[in-house]
Amino acid sequence: MQRPDWVEVGRIARAHGVRGEVRVVVVSDNPDRFVPGSIIHARARGEAAGEHGERQPLEILRIRGEAGFLIVAFRGVEDRPAAEALRGAVLEVPGVVLPSLPDDEFYLFELKGLEVRVEGGRAAGVVSRVLEYPSQEVLEVETPEGPTFLVPFTHEAVPVVDVGAGFVVVAAEYLGSR
Repeated sequence: MQRPDWVEVGRIARAHGVRGEVRVVVVSDNPDRFVPGSIIHARARGEAAGEHGERQPLEILRIRGEAGFLIVAFRGVEDRPAAEALRGAVLEVPGVVLPSLPDDEFYLFELKGLEVRVEGGRAAGVVSRVLEYPSQEVLEVETPEGPTFLVPFTHEAVPVVDVGAGFVVVAAEYLGSR
């Protein structure tokens, strides 16, 4: 599977205080992603920016707060108006900087396009998207007959993931008892 050009690692929720800090919602599980000196790229959100909007490189100066919600100071963002201008920005890193994973691990983006099989091995569709919700990830499964199913990405619903072989196994009851 080819890595995407850009990978989302967080979002700027809002400005924090008057010295240019922002509150960041982190969606990366890499603890080294948000450290002083790291470069993260901010892409404006919304229809006007589109998915391929311009990215602004930002260097992290300071970080404080808890793992999921960080307070971050970026070089050159020195006051509240500058921080407010970043509100809603998607924080991304180039896909090429993602570390390689062991054989038994995978990135969520690698699930898109995998064949979906029901227990027993019969093909039932394809993973068309991975939706990331606060409570858990959900696989959107398109079937050849047309219906689309949303399958919680849990061990009970998806007991087997084999990215190398190109498939996932989904319990039949999550696909309308197929």
